[in-house]
Amino acid sequence: MVDDRALSAPNRGDGRTHTLSGMEIAQFDVLVESLRRASAASLAKYGFPLIEGLTVTGDEVTKVETRLGVALPEKYKAFMVHYGGGMFGTVDLFPISRHGTDHDDDLASVNDREFPDRTFIAVAPVGTGDHWGFPVTNGQCHDEVWFRFHDVGDPELHAVDFLEFVARHGLRA
Repeated sequence: MVDDRALSAPNRGDGRTHTLSGMEIAQFDVLVESLRRASAASLAKYGFPLIEGLTVTGDEVTKVETRLGVALPEKYKAFMVHYGGGMFGTVDLFPISRHGTDHDDDLASVNDREFPDRTFIAVAPVGTGDHWGFPVTNGQCHDEVWFRFHDVGDPELHAVDFLEFVARHGLRA
């Protein structure tokens, strides 16, 4: 479980320390640089990137918020416009739009099927039937990312916001 203290990780390459908790997208971009290089190399050598990059427009984000009846966290929305869904390092993120992809699931279809009461919005599968996502109160997603078990157990807090979650699980920072 993540506590409220700031968590730090070294920036691979320059030796400086970056705070994962509470970072903004510009700080996140610095952490992603080594993954970008590895993704380009993987694409050239093996034919697949490590950053799938299924980006969306702000209008597409607004449409999915309307369809789901929730307001998504700002950092999540910024990430989806900037980096997108699909594989991001070592985490698979539900794309907001399935259009033009090989993905069977997108954000709305998963949540329509798994969480129709809209008390939780799943953003990433764990692979065991469990999900990472945002709790929802009165139509507003919380910033925190929680692990929600599909069968038993109370949900567990994993990150104070979406960028910390992706840094921990996608970048292994």
